[in-house]
Amino acid sequence: MSDQPLAPAVVGRRVHWLELFFDLVMVAYIGQIAHTMHGDPRWTDALVFFALLAAAWWAWVNATITMNLFGARVTPSIWIAVTIAMIAIGVMAAAVPDALTERAAAFAIGNAVIRLVWALPWLLKRRTTGAPWWRPVVYSGIPAALWLASIAVPPPWQYLLWAIAVGIEIMLLGFLGRQRTWLRDHLDIDHLVERVGLLVVIVFGESILTIIADLDEHWGAPAGVAAILGFATVSMLAWIFFGYATVAVERGLRRLQLRGSVGGLRDTVMYLPFFLIAGIVLFAAGLGTAVADAGHHLPVGAVVCLAGGTSLFFATSLGESLRYGAPWRDIVVWGPAGVLLPWVLVPLSTVVTAEAVVAASAIVIAIMLGLNEFNFRRVQARLEADAARGVDRLAS
Repeated sequence: MSDQPLAPAVVGRRVHWLELFFDLVMVAYIGQIAHTMHGDPRWTDALVFFALLAAAWWAWVNATITMNLFGARVTPSIWIAVTIAMIAIGVMAAAVPDALTERAAAFAIGNAVIRLVWALPWLLKRRTTGAPWWRPVVYSGIPAALWLASIAVPPPWQYLLWAIAVGIEIMLLGFLGRQRTWLRDHLDIDHLVERVGLLVVIVFGESILTIIADLDEHWGAPAGVAAILGFATVSMLAWIFFGYATVAVERGLRRLQLRGSVGGLRDTVMYLPFFLIAGIVLFAAGLGTAVADAGHHLPVGAVVCLAGGTSLFFATSLGESLRYGAPWRDIVVWGPAGVLLPWVLVPLSTVVTAEAVVAASAIVIAIMLGLNEFNFRRVQARLEADAARGVDRLAS
């Protein structure tokens, strides 16, 4: 991608209420997809989980980028478009439990509709964006056609068409052509940071809802202990994200913006956060099962959700930092520990009960919280020292 400096963003706007309204349907979808990983999921369940979550994530990404570029002023046509997109994702959410069987057609129709909805602004603004007329057709129209065509195709070829449809969109993002310059000058970084942060809030909210729902269904002292410990782990994980990660995100995106790296912005806003969201949802599913199974040994699948979700959360944060161009010395304190340490839960779960596994998870995340605080102070001290040396050089 180009390394030319970015022009100043045209606006630095806040997220519109309509976008928050749109996210409500994402709450429903995430709740549905999290439920598929409760209990003792197998690796095949995990594959389905990632595939179905990717469909919703890509719909959210398309909506977010389109609103970022064309939604500074919310017109009646935009409100109608967002409403139709919400209905489409709502249909997809309702179809999740049987998306690979009798509700596959509904799931495919929802995916097709949302792509057609967001193709219209790109077609109408193609002279402004510098995009040729065929690009929104290929990016949205062909995938929508493949989703609709899949209704008449039996599995597993049906799923292959779904993968090709999403693959076309991802591939085109690697070849932006003349759009690169326009995107470099018009992407609103403030808006993107806030949008991703608000979605993470929603996903953490799903974690809390899962804990409460399972406690309600399995009321008792062991479940209560597991629920309290679960709240503590979610709170500390959110503390790490909003207290430390968001600072790194904003600093990193500014660094990419100054370099003019549209590819870096794409990777850190559209691709990598998917794995962060997936990690939190898996973690929430494991916590829900731990509350339900309190007093008993936690199933292996649930333990893997807890450990794998936490590890994926920190692995994504590590990947984001590296993509921002952060030096290894800024992430070595917490990065490897965050990826590896959660896996101690797996052997531990064979000898202790579910609530003890959650307690161990809380200890692991508390350790990570301490490492992030130590690293934050260390990096801030170095930046302040560098800034002071720069002032001294100017003074001399």
